[in-house]
Amino acid sequence: MTHRQLPNHPRVPRTRATAIERDVLVVQQASVHIAELGADLDRKLSAETRESERLRCLREATNRITRTANDAIQAYRRARRSLDAEAAKERDDGATQETLKRLTDARLELLAALDAAGSRYPVPVDRPDGEGTEAPDTA
Repeated sequence: MTHRQLPNHPRVPRTRATAIERDVLVVQQASVHIAELGADLDRKLSAETRESERLRCLREATNRITRTANDAIQAYRRARRSLDAEAAKERDDGATQETLKRLTDARLELLAALDAAGSRYPVPVDRPDGEGTEAPDTA
């Protein structure tokens, strides 16, 4: 049995421009989602006293942030490739450059959100006795 996508399905872009806009939106929303995951993690960690449960929450949040970032990276690559192809056609009416600027701004916001998420909690370093400690602050 083969699966086919219906052309009017909401996930199927009707045009290249629609696909680009959808990918730009994914990149834009990723930084907001990552910030929300961080705030949710902070709430969970402040309410939890058991170290094992705190580590589980941190691991779960890290996995979700990683998935969100990977989705945004793939969307960025698709959008950038399509925008470069549009620019190469020399039919640019300014819309391509405006969309490229929005994509670039969204990418910078994503990188800032990832940096904030990465610096919020120190990386655990394993000690010889098996207990985890915080990594030394190198900044």
